Amino acid sequence: MYVVSYFTDADEALHLAYSHDGEEFTAVNGGRPVLRGTVGTGRLRDPFIGVGPDGLFHLLATDGWTSPYIVHATSADLVSWSEQRLVPVMARVAGALNAWAPEFFLDRATGLYHLIWSSVVEPGHTAAGRDFEHISQDHRIWHCTTRDFRTYSEPGVFFDPGHSVIDATVRELDGGGFLMAFKDERGVNGLDTAHKDIHLTTFGSPGGPYAAPAGPVTPSLVEGPSLFRRGDEWIMIFDHFLEGRYGAARSRDGVAWEPVALSFPPGMRHASVLETSAPVLETSVADALAAR
Repeated sequence: MYVVSYFTDADEALHLAYSHDGEEFTAVNGGRPVLRGTVGTGRLRDPFIGVGPDGLFHLLATDGWTSPYIVHATSADLVSWSEQRLVPVMARVAGALNAWAPEFFLDRATGLYHLIWSSVVEPGHTAAGRDFEHISQDHRIWHCTTRDFRTYSEPGVFFDPGHSVIDATVRELDGGGFLMAFKDERGVNGLDTAHKDIHLTTFGSPGGPYAAPAGPVTPSLVEGPSLFRRGDEWIMIFDHFLEGRYGAARSRDGVAWEPVALSFPPGMRHASVLETSAPVLETSVADALAAR
């Protein structure tokens, strides 16, 4: 089963959809949120769900445009959620103005979970008066590590290609190493802009060295990539954020990509796809959520 977590412009909260074939995704709960923010700004933007070391589903989300915190909660069934808490990933970094689009992945070689997110760091400056929503800022991908989602290492830069990048997502490769998609955040938010598209790189262990980025592998003016496996191919979805629609591409090798048509709930923003065979999902979670 595939579970998509997302927010909408109308409701910055956790929404879920599911699919059995990775092609047709159906919103649960009548398209209404399944969880609202209760801490920080009260927003749950860019939600990501993965499985942690305790076997629970771990939610990470952006706490608004200019918060140095990210939101974290856990669930055994995607229906009932723990108390939310703020993780101060950038709160102690001088000049940190935000922390966007948090995700995590496991490095099996070390047993460490790597949290990754996008941040602007400008010592001596604040976010006051900055139009983060409409004007590109100078982001890099940051990270920290954890074994238990209770204690975390100090944050540091994870990926810096020499220009602004956001929305990194990482998947483990079958033959070892990792595949990372990210958005080139240069350019402006206009349909005729250069950049504002998705590129790919690979690395053997977290922190690099990184292969020379390949791409763009999407049209311009998209963001929020998410990667998942469907049979023997990779699927990447991405948000045409000014056009109010979603796009997708597929690849056999993670190098050559072609468009593919998928069906998603209307209004979906910055979605992440979870592949899971958890027994609770095999039985009834989709029906349980749909019945709420």
